[in-house]
Amino acid sequence: MRIENLSLAYSAVVEVPRDERPFPWSRRTKKREIQALDNVNFSVGAGKAVALLGGNGAGKSTLMKTIIGALKPSAGRIDLWGRPHLLAPGLGFNRKLSGRENVILGGLAAGMTLEEVKDKAESIIDFADIGGFIEMPTTTYSSGMFGRLAFAVATHVDPDILLIDEALSAGDAAFKERAVNRVQEMCSAARTIIVVSHSTALVSEMATEGVWLHQGHVRMQGDIDEVSEAYLKFQAEGTETAQLDRTIADR
Repeated sequence: MRIENLSLAYSAVVEVPRDERPFPWSRRTKKREIQALDNVNFSVGAGKAVALLGGNGAGKSTLMKTIIGALKPSAGRIDLWGRPHLLAPGLGFNRKLSGRENVILGGLAAGMTLEEVKDKAESIIDFADIGGFIEMPTTTYSSGMFGRLAFAVATHVDPDILLIDEALSAGDAAFKERAVNRVQEMCSAARTIIVVSHSTALVSEMATEGVWLHQGHVRMQGDIDEVSEAYLKFQAEGTETAQLDRTIADR
């Protein structure tokens, strides 16, 4: 997978700050053009796992959605060698249905045939390891249980490119270890993995390379330990700001 000169901007309507209004009690809005991604460049080879690091609003989730085609870039290109699948909490699931029913639904939504889902259903359920809750509505699940099931479904789809967006943030230590092992197995099978998580410890176990996004552009990329260390130092300095603070123009 290769990303070249990728940019994405969008418009948002925001409320004018009180001190900028003609009368403090009045309400006014204005359109702001937000640069969500700004000339992003990096590549990920087959059999590699790369972590995306960055604060809230850095552009990580926007980049993931652009890779799978859910968002259209303003400029640049994305070259994919294989089928991508985005693993995000709840993607393709119906919270009113049971875990078992969501295994079927999630598998179909990810591109599996009904026969493939049926063949892999028990393996998926065993990997999720949520016991009798598999027969209960997912509205009864904790965030960790829901994440387990979503991860189990996605990693049994066998996509060429797996994008993991914060899906393991609520899992327990034992499951995270199994998830890391599963990602390493997929890398050994020449899959491409991109993982997003606020946990630098988790991504350091899953990935060997890191890409640090800050306000829509790549601030640093390279060895995951070096990128993580630089990002943690940056966080400790208290200089992280949300993407909305960086706009193209007000209209």
